[in-house]
Amino acid sequence: MLTVAFRRNVAVPNIRKGDAALTDTLPIYRCPRIERELALSGRVDDPLWATAPVVKLSDPVTGQPPNKWTEARLLYHTNYLYIAFTCEDDYVWGTYTERDSPIFREECVEAFICPSGKLRQYYELNVSPRNTVFDAVILNGKSADGSTRRLTVLDSFTCEGLITLVHINGELGVPGANGYSVEYAIPFTSLIGPDHLIPEPGDEWRFNLYRIDSLEADKLDLYAWSPPGARDFHIPWKFGRLVFA
Repeated sequence: MLTVAFRRNVAVPNIRKGDAALTDTLPIYRCPRIERELALSGRVDDPLWATAPVVKLSDPVTGQPPNKWTEARLLYHTNYLYIAFTCEDDYVWGTYTERDSPIFREECVEAFICPSGKLRQYYELNVSPRNTVFDAVILNGKSADGSTRRLTVLDSFTCEGLITLVHINGELGVPGANGYSVEYAIPFTSLIGPDHLIPEPGDEWRFNLYRIDSLEADKLDLYAWSPPGARDFHIPWKFGRLVFA
């Protein structure tokens, strides 16, 4: 989640008419299938990660390289969709420890996943450097035609069986770190929407990957894989395409 003001049934601003991107202009991530489950450590060091395409996050408005680099990669197996983030950062911090705390006010990585391709409903799965999770179902009434409807955040949702691990190359809350990395294992059984419980080759979802970097609460640098063109992560028609290989 990016904008605190958009949380829990609050009105959203108008979106400019005609701002929708054509699907064929969106970035595509071709996700390899692996033959065993990953050994997760938070370090992104299982050798199978080397088979995953690496993408870099950019400025969400301009699409230009941001202040700090962030790499991401995905894989899948019978049981899980795997996501890894590797983040450049010389000051890694976070204060929240309870699940569904507003970690988006500090530092975190975020995966927005739409298995159905119906962009009015998707999952938001965020992880902080403390390995605190925020998970929610989003009902998004915004549209590119300029209509104003509500964004509803159902943070009572729990992604059952979700596994997340974090490794900090340095010390939490102490300047001088060399970054951090996060691994997700997202059970397919916890994601409602796709036709196939386990993706088949050629299946396509919509998704986006984000990062929030911060030196202090609510002063945020933002990063995106598929730039939404605004400092707002909840523009789902700008989500990229996830194609299962």
